[in-house]
Amino acid sequence: KALTPDRVKELKQNEDIIQLLYIAEQYLGKTLTPTETRKILFFYDELHMSVDLIDYLIEYCVSKGSKDIHYIKKVAFSWHEAGIDTVTRAKQETTTYHRNYFSILKAFGISNRNPIQSEIHMIDHWMKDYGFTMDILTEACSRTVASTGKANFRYADRILSGWKDKGVRHLTDIQALDTLHKQLQSDRQEQKQRQEQKGIRPSGSGNRFNNFQQRNYDYDQLENQLLK
Repeated sequence: KALTPDRVKELKQNEDIIQLLYIAEQYLGKTLTPTETRKILFFYDELHMSVDLIDYLIEYCVSKGSKDIHYIKKVAFSWHEAGIDTVTRAKQETTTYHRNYFSILKAFGISNRNPIQSEIHMIDHWMKDYGFTMDILTEACSRTVASTGKANFRYADRILSGWKDKGVRHLTDIQALDTLHKQLQSDRQEQKQRQEQKGIRPSGSGNRFNNFQQRNYDYDQLENQLLK
């Protein structure tokens, strides 16, 4: 909920808040707008974040290359939902995320550089929105490099999006999908060979067997059944 004008006025008379808003301006490199001020006060009054934690929150977001208050708010809510209520816990959490960023870059074969902002946003999307663990993410990155020969975040996202739609939660789910896919490919190949042995050509070839109906598989349905 939004803070009332009276509550905003009251908070801005608090010495700790005055100092916090001053520090925030130093981090962001500008005078705070009324909207930015209200959001920072919201972190303190409604999310019950301490002044020190808000200080570290802004420092952390700026260190990642973002001075946007909407991004800072997003991080604040994610910390609140995760129960992060001290600077120590926040540092532990951000250190873990930093390790994850570099693990993803390593899986892509990238070394000797930090992740750029667009890569950070994509990795955050995979971890937070898709809810995938690192073993699944690195598997998608490895498959991306094997298929495309390079680090391609968009290609990896298509893989992960497909796995999310199919309800993948563990590496064993991916292995089960791989097994199913190989079995269906083998069945199709055997079917094709049997048809060729019988002189049956594919529909549309002009052969008198044009009306022959091949057995079709609903691959997506089989995958969904497999993971239930």
